[in-house]
Amino acid sequence: MRFGDVFSLICEMGPAWLCWRALYEVGLRTGVMRWRFRPRSIDVFLSRSFGVSPTDLDLYLVEEWQKADSGFFFHDLSGYAGAVADPGKVVEIADAALEGRFLFFSRWWADLGSPPDWLLNPVDGIRFPGEAHWTSIPDLSEELGDIKYVWEASRFPQVYYFVRAFAATGDERYAEGFWSQFESWVKTNPPELGPHWRCGQEIALRSFAWLFGLYAFRNCRATTPGRVALLLKYLWYNAWHIEKNHWYALRCVRNNHSLSEAAGMFTIGTLFPFFKEAARWREKGFRHLVREAMWQIYQDGTHMQHSMNYSRFVVQLFTWCVRIGQLSGLEFPGPVKDRLRKFLFFLYSVQDERTGRVPNYGSNDGALIFPLTSCGYLDYRPSLNALSLVLDGKRLYEPGPWDEEAVWFCGPDLCKKKDEASGQPLPLSRVAAGFPVGGYYLLRGPNSFALVRCGRYRHRPSQADMLHVDLWYKGHNIFIDPGTYSYNPRGGWIGYFAGTASHNTVVVDGRDQMKKGSRFLWHDWVRGKTLLFKKIGQAYVFLGEHYGYLPVVHRRLVVQRDDTYLVVDDLFGDSAEHEYVLHWLVGDYELAPAAAGAVIQVGEDRLQLRIGCTCGGSGSWVRGDEKSRRGWRSLYYGEKIPAWSYQMAVASANPVRFYTLLSPVSECAGETGEKLLDAALNGDEVDSILQMWGVPSIDGIGLTLSKHS
Repeated sequence: MRFGDVFSLICEMGPAWLCWRALYEVGLRTGVMRWRFRPRSIDVFLSRSFGVSPTDLDLYLVEEWQKADSGFFFHDLSGYAGAVADPGKVVEIADAALEGRFLFFSRWWADLGSPPDWLLNPVDGIRFPGEAHWTSIPDLSEELGDIKYVWEASRFPQVYYFVRAFAATGDERYAEGFWSQFESWVKTNPPELGPHWRCGQEIALRSFAWLFGLYAFRNCRATTPGRVALLLKYLWYNAWHIEKNHWYALRCVRNNHSLSEAAGMFTIGTLFPFFKEAARWREKGFRHLVREAMWQIYQDGTHMQHSMNYSRFVVQLFTWCVRIGQLSGLEFPGPVKDRLRKFLFFLYSVQDERTGRVPNYGSNDGALIFPLTSCGYLDYRPSLNALSLVLDGKRLYEPGPWDEEAVWFCGPDLCKKKDEASGQPLPLSRVAAGFPVGGYYLLRGPNSFALVRCGRYRHRPSQADMLHVDLWYKGHNIFIDPGTYSYNPRGGWIGYFAGTASHNTVVVDGRDQMKKGSRFLWHDWVRGKTLLFKKIGQAYVFLGEHYGYLPVVHRRLVVQRDDTYLVVDDLFGDSAEHEYVLHWLVGDYELAPAAAGAVIQVGEDRLQLRIGCTCGGSGSWVRGDEKSRRGWRSLYYGEKIPAWSYQMAVASANPVRFYTLLSPVSECAGETGEKLLDAALNGDEVDSILQMWGVPSIDGIGLTLSKHS
């Protein structure tokens, strides 16, 4: 790493982060970490902790667990059958998992066999080394492929389907399937050996699934004392391992990993008070959950990871932890609950009301840690509704299939309360709003909304996408975010999804807005500045700029009236010649392309997209081109699908202005739509549109082509 990159890391991540990260690397390279987490017999280790002989340990654990009778979400599953939405689909997924065919990332199937091969990367057909110490297994390996492909099944998401299928059918095959797969996993993954001990977050999420199965199947024939004892031993060891390495998540990773690990300690410490370390785990986990919530969730309700999917991850974590606390008599502090309410409001605000989806913004690793709904991975209603009901007993939406997730946390009586207070949704509305701390600005029309990204990073960014615009119309995502696809992809896809060129913004000289470091790091973080966000005349106006291409400045104006959106991009500030490329990534709809735009068929409606440039740029359309790395998106981890990519490119030593207008054909300034596509959008037309909306001309609202001072 060059000195400049090191200096950038110190400035952006802080010197403390760099010191802790270096300490961790020293521990790995010297073998200190291997010694601290040396393989050992859990029975012997735990016997010493309890002061019980190994021969008496199983009986002791089971008896103590039965006496503790800790409050979990349910004690039996009577009454839950009616809450399982689409039971046929649930049973289908559960039955496949019994045979070793798992639904990966809520989307695609992987066959791991029966018993499952827990070390198999099913995408590349490569087995991770099960006999190697976890410190010697890399997260990012060209030879082994994406480690998330081997981690996914070992999060045990299938347990939630087993439980839901059992609730719907009463078939005890699902209980036996849970215990058999648990025993198989334990046999394949001795303590500290193999890839599944590498990440504390994975250990915590696996623990949650095991707990869900333990309490759901506690009265089944398959739940023998020996199996219960074995699971209790591993839960104890999981918490021990997490605590011993939690400093790394707190000091070096500093995101949802630290929350997950704190939740793991808090949960195990709360549910199993007879563990000698339980009080310490409970207190430490709770303390870190409180601190991390107030630090990670900004004052305006946005999240420090700049990711919608990771935001839902945090929502689900706190739904679990707040409910565990309530059932054990421990309430989270008022400021934490207030911050979670703001968090919910932000996600609710940027949600499409027809589908429950949100923009696919930021890193999307496919996580749905509690798949307790049949609504689909992209629908955020189940998770947001569950946290609202756990926090305040109030739903966010009218009753519907998205209620099931909340039922598993709050009990089956929830479905019967449709005439009581909990049956009435909170009086929230989705309107134009700014979230300046996180850097999100929302414009809304009667049937549409647009989300604009502009701000200054407080914490490390995941994608180089400043001034990206995401636009929705009647439940359809028109201007789309490319997504993530994979953190360790093969075939040269590493830079595409996180880079600037795949986002809806302008690229200068083929560069990203920031300098790419290692896989999860960017250097020289781009700075965005919002200049204006308010209603003017009949329209809402956003104006912002960023400085990722200095001395060139990129300034973007977005004006919305009804369901029509006007975007004006200005590039200025340098007298040297530069190449400027405006890019729009469009959903894979029926589309009639033209050099200056397109007509997009969306359901029964048509949208007209018109584009122009002061320098007479040339426009081109591409759909799903492997060679040019254009026109691809990913909604689910590990899957990429075609999309439409439009680029208008110009080379100029003078300031450049791009125009983009998207509107339903019926709203296209009195024209029929297609007739205008033969000519590029120009400044006179744009000023006429603004005048009709009661908005000053572009220059009149402060957008100039002079160098920004």
